[in-house]
Amino acid sequence: MKKTRIVNKNGFILVETLIVGVFIVGIFSLLYTNFFPLIGEYERYKDYDTVESTYIAHWARIIALKGLPDSSYNTAKNNGYLDISNCSLYSNSNGVSSCSAFVTMNNISKIYLTPYSTVSFKNFVKDNNSFSRSFREYISYLPTYSKNSSKTPTTGYYRIVVEYVSNDTYKYGNIELYKK
Repeated sequence: MKKTRIVNKNGFILVETLIVGVFIVGIFSLLYTNFFPLIGEYERYKDYDTVESTYIAHWARIIALKGLPDSSYNTAKNNGYLDISNCSLYSNSNGVSSCSAFVTMNNISKIYLTPYSTVSFKNFVKDNNSFSRSFREYISYLPTYSKNSSKTPTTGYYRIVVEYVSNDTYKYGNIELYKK
């Protein structure tokens, strides 16, 4: 008669459970450390370049194209920006009335016309305390758009930056403007 030996495998199951548990804890810690900063970034930038703000910037662009005189574009090119939220800048009465209605209806605070590359505008806003902190943060958030060297004021490319109030919160948007 042969004696059979029974092997106890309980120790192996314990080690395997510990290894899997450490692996799972490691995955959750990676998710936690990488996911929560993304939520913070979302909360910080949720009022920037939304669909609503891009739509408002689009209509600001159309009004600017139809009503701003060429001298306004030259001023924006030379100064780095031009505040076009003052509706008296527009060259015809239709442009003035369209601008006034647009500003009132959408609760617009400011509309800026800048060159396509926003480098000079960013530098001006960063050093100027007359702008609100939230507007300075939005402008620092914007890319400079300077890598595309073919889009310059000389070739007719500008940018519209809009600040408006919606639900007691300042919101911001921008869009490209091409002046033929």
